[in-house]
Parts: sequence; C-alpha cells; structure tokens
Amino acid sequence: MLATQNNHYVETGAIANNVILQVSDYMKNVVQNKTLIILLGFQVLNNPGQSIGSPSSIDNAPAASATTHAPTVPKTEPVRGSNPYGGMSQAPAAPIMRTAGSSSSKPITPIAALNMYQNRWTIKARVTNKSDIRHWSNAKGEGQLFSMEVLDSTMDIRATFFKEAVDKFYNMLEVDKIYCLSGGRLKAANMQYNTCKSSFEITFDQNAEITLESDTGEIKHQSYDLKPISELDSVEPGAHVDILGVVKSVGEPSTIVSKKSGKELQKCELTIGDDSGGEVACTIWGDRAMGAPQEFAGTPVVAFRRARVSDFGGRTLSASGGNGTVVNPKLPEADRLRNWWQSGGNQGAVKKMSTGGMGANRFPEFDQRKNIAAIKGEGMGHSSESKPDYVSFKATVSFIKSDKEGGAWYPACMNPEDPCKNRCKVTQNTDGTFHCDRCNQSNPDCLYRYIFSATISDGSATSWVSFFDDQARILFEGMEANDLQKIYVDEAQGGMEAYQGFFSKAQFTDWVFTCKVKQEFHQDEARVKTSIQSIHPVDYAKEGRSMLNAILAM
Repeated sequence: MLATQNNHYVETGAIANNVILQVSDYMKNVVQNKTLIILLGFQVLNNPGQSIGSPSSIDNAPAASATTHAPTVPKTEPVRGSNPYGGMSQAPAAPIMRTAGSSSSKPITPIAALNMYQNRWTIKARVTNKSDIRHWSNAKGEGQLFSMEVLDSTMDIRATFFKEAVDKFYNMLEVDKIYCLSGGRLKAANMQYNTCKSSFEITFDQNAEITLESDTGEIKHQSYDLKPISELDSVEPGAHVDILGVVKSVGEPSTIVSKKSGKELQKCELTIGDDSGGEVACTIWGDRAMGAPQEFAGTPVVAFRRARVSDFGGRTLSASGGNGTVVNPKLPEADRLRNWWQSGGNQGAVKKMSTGGMGANRFPEFDQRKNIAAIKGEGMGHSSESKPDYVSFKATVSFIKSDKEGGAWYPACMNPEDPCKNRCKVTQNTDGTFHCDRCNQSNPDCLYRYIFSATISDGSATSWVSFFDDQARILFEGMEANDLQKIYVDEAQGGMEAYQGFFSKAQFTDWVFTCKVKQEFHQDEARVKTSIQSIHPVDYAKEGRSMLNAILAM
C-alpha cells in the first residue's frame, strides 16, 4: 500500500505494473491476520517492461525457520471507554507502529495512522510551529492555552495544551526540536481554524508524557506544498497555500482596529515575488509586524506556510502566526529562487496579483492606480452585493461640505473599551450628559469624530466621497475634531471664521487616495457610495520619476 501523500505517483502513471522501486521508509501493519506493508519513502528507478524472475505471494512462502526472529505484532486488546453504551469494545485492528529511531521503549505510531479507536499511542514528531500563550474566560471559568503543530515523516497535526499543562510544557517545548508525545486525547479537527493535513487534532493535559528525542534527520524541518504566485488567481478565497518568494518591498507598520472584536491589531504589508513571474501583497500580523522593516530588509527569500488567500484587492495573502513564516529557509527551492533573483530575476515582466486597493494604509504605487472615471466606467460597486471594490488614484480635493449644523463631526462615546472603542454615536440627555445605547452608559462629555462629504477631481472626472475621522485628521494636518469643535463654539478662538479656515486650507490640495466603492440601499433606492480608505501626501519628485518611467515604457 501507498501512504496517502504518495497517491500522485499512481495518478500520474509513475508507478505501474513491473516498475522497480528503491524503498527507503516503510511500515508494517497486520489487519485480519494479513500483513500489509505501507510505503512511506521510495524512489522510482525504472520499468523493465516485464516481471523479473518468478515472484510469489508471501502467503504461499514456507514458514520461517526457528532461528528467524519475526517482528512482534502488538496484541489486539479490548479498548475501554470507546463504546458509548458501556462494556468493552474491540478495536478493529492493531495500530500501525514502528519503533526504529526512538529512544523511547514505547512503539511509535505515525501521525497518519492515528484514529479514534486508539486509547494509547505515542508519536515522534518535530515541533514546526508554536503559538503564544492565550488566556480565556467564559461562564464555565477561566484558564490559559497554547497550541503547536508537529510533523513526522507522514503528515502534520495540531496539538493544544490547556490550563496546568501550559505551565508544565510551554517552556519545555521548542520549535524545530523532536519529541515523543503520548497521553493525549484525539478529536476531529476543526478545519475552520486548523490548517494541518491530519483530520484529527490532539488535546494534552498535565498528565501527558513528553520526552526530548535526538534529531537523526529522518523528519523534515518543515513540509511545504509550494504554490507558484502567478497561479494564485485560480485559488479559492479562504484557502491556505504555501508560498516561497523574495520580499521585494516592505511597507510601514501600522495599527488598525478590528471591526469584529474592536481590538487593536498591528500589521505590515510585504510585496512578494517568485520566478513564476507573479507578485502578491502579504500581510504580517502582531508583534512581528512592528519589526518587519528590519527582519525582511535586503530582499530575503521567505517561506510562508499556510498563508490565507483573500480576494480583497485582487489576490492577497495573510501570513499565519507563530513560526509559519521562515526567513531564508533551508530548502533547495530557496537556493534556486535566490540564484534567480541575483541573476536578474527582478528585471523581468511581472504579473501583479494584488491591485492598488489592498490594505487600508498601503501606499498605492504609480502602476497600481487608475483614475476617477474608472469608478463608473468599470461599474465598480455593482460586482457583488456583499463585497466592495477598491480603487486608487491621485486627485485634488476640490470641495468640502462644511456647513453641517453643529460642525463636520458626530459625538462619540467616551468609553475606550469594548464594545464602543470611542466610535459609537451618543445622544445628549436633558441634564447635559451623553448616553450611549451600545454600552448603556452616560458620561458628562463626549468625543467628537470627523464625518463629512467632499468632492475630489482628476483629469478624468469628479466624484463625491465620504471622509471619516482617521483620514480627515491627515487632511487637516493632525487637527483633532475635539479641538476644532472647541474653536467652532468659542468666538475668542476665532469661532466660525477659524473653523472655515481649516476647510479652505485643505481645499485644492493633491493626495493619493484609496477608496472603497460599494452599492448601498437608502429608502429602497440603490446608490453607489465611495468612501476614503487611505490618504497619502504626494511626493512630487517620486511622482515625476514614475511618470517618466511610464512614458519610456510605452
């Protein structure tokens, strides 16, 4: 039999009748008194076209002599607890086991052979990824956990440690080290969060048995199923891929607020290319994002394991956490890619998988932009009812609507924590306090945040757009809405005249915008709304060089 990961040899015809194989790794299993050999590692040598000699089935072979030491087959014993109706349950077959290469006296079960009928098993595997410790709290109590991914010669599997097991094992387990692990409980993998190939995952408590093993080289440091970047447009959004590429550029780290959790997230966007001619934007998250400009400087080769594919702005990637991103990995493919880059690979034609709309704070390069006329000309906002379109261009702020009663802002809740995060609108009570329906709290003050409409223009068209607080503060050179509101109501500070002066100063200034275009319904009437997602000042020297290069490339 072939291990599942080797099925493609049959599908492609590499293995057929009479092919000669050189076997380097295998396992023996006994099922219903029949011996099965499962091939794990081998090399296809040649096909002589006919059988060599007269081989016969091992079942018809003469019995082994008394001096021959046959391998001991584990005895099939009743398994307690696997029968939900009580009593004893008979395991369907002895698990596939081998003991070679382990200092442990216990037989080793390959990860690919784990199943729900086994109560006792030991795996020998390399830790390829380990998460940080996370804390949780709910109605049942509170605790801590961490997860890791381990790999043996057959496949990888996810393991999670809870409560006391975190204190006992977290510091002991190190990435890239090999361990024997037993005493865990198997359950079906939640494929929404688990990207390992095994259909199971393991839960360990403080009673687990884990021992450090010597590294004999039989287990790879990492297992990759590499996908060329130029083929990402054929990958479904939400899928996970392994990518190997050269970091061509690194964006500035930034902090965003998650719409789902309201928590701040650190991110940094990389531009990745490979020798397939493809180029894609990939986002790094968390603490690693803040150090990305230093870590990924100098165009290194980087392997991204199980990066999530998104259709946000064409095709983009979101790197997995922990140790799923490896700089200058020890792979033959990495050496090939590095040689390609150093021999002029960066000068060839590029197929850009990510458009200029990717990323709230990513600066849209010259060749990733369109013009304002593309919003209507390409029917943006109508492509999907649930997903917006994104477009970037250089334009001029031609008009700002500042005559809204009370000022170009709204009063927001003072609560900086969940669920408001200083974003939810509040109403003023008769006693002068401000009440928030979201957190059901009243405060003596509120926090003003910008919201207003404006028109932006370029050589092709003019469009109405919506500005929100983050982008408006950049437009007004850092002036907070709270501070401008105080000027607005205080004649001693200039009042309405000073207020209008800020808007007049911002008009007829040039910026590079990224806009979100989405169809919305208002009173049963569909309309396309364009909102400013990011705003960047124009570097006229760089802009001039980019225009010259575009002309020369014609």
